[in-house]
Amino acid sequence: MSTEIQPSYLASLSGNAIFSRSDLLSALQSHGININMPSFKKLLQKLLSTGEIARAGRNAYFIPSANLAEYQHNYSEIASGIANSIAEDFPALEYVIFELQQLNEFVNHQIAHNAIFVYVPADTIDFVFDTLQDQPYDTVLLNPGINEYHKYWSDNMIVVKRLISESPPGRNVKWHSRVEKIMVDLIADKLLSKIISPAELPKIYEDIFAKYIVDESSMFRYAKRRNSLGKIKQFIKEKTSIKLRLEPK
Repeated sequence: MSTEIQPSYLASLSGNAIFSRSDLLSALQSHGININMPSFKKLLQKLLSTGEIARAGRNAYFIPSANLAEYQHNYSEIASGIANSIAEDFPALEYVIFELQQLNEFVNHQIAHNAIFVYVPADTIDFVFDTLQDQPYDTVLLNPGINEYHKYWSDNMIVVKRLISESPPGRNVKWHSRVEKIMVDLIADKLLSKIISPAELPKIYEDIFAKYIVDESSMFRYAKRRNSLGKIKQFIKEKTSIKLRLEPK
């Protein structure tokens, strides 16, 4: 978050859990700042980029506390190499990469051995799988079940899976996994939900909400697409201390 002195028009909104674009515009006008719509849109993007405000969902913003940040992960060399390979062979392809060691920031029992999950659209999954198999990676699996995953497991194993629509793309790098996707997949994905102990999930969720800005609309839209909205809503309510800013829809 920016360390600059908070503008008075933002201070007037700081008591609100969330506010809309109309609320922000009204706050500007009430402080004598008349602004046209193109300039307002530029200001909104500037406030988001500097971290003075954060997006909680669609047309829903809040003023983050100093301890909240945008989620970032330094991907392993092999994960970055996979991304470069896909970008070279399939330059227009939308894909997302998640690696198990991303969870070490949140879990009590550290993950010693990494596995890399590559999510690609259904109509390209076979082509990407064949491409990765032709490269010198030890193990590449296509949409394995839990038994196959354990049978062929090796360190830095690559798992190719279908990219579900409504998967939130990375904010700065599109193939990066957003925390909204990670949280949903840990419950909704048939494989990941069996790899990670259910006992770890409350801490993972609570730590993410405590450390990072979460777009709740994006998370619940993706959860709905994965037919897990009710399950995740119930989990947050019953198993965590998280106070949501938005009501899931």
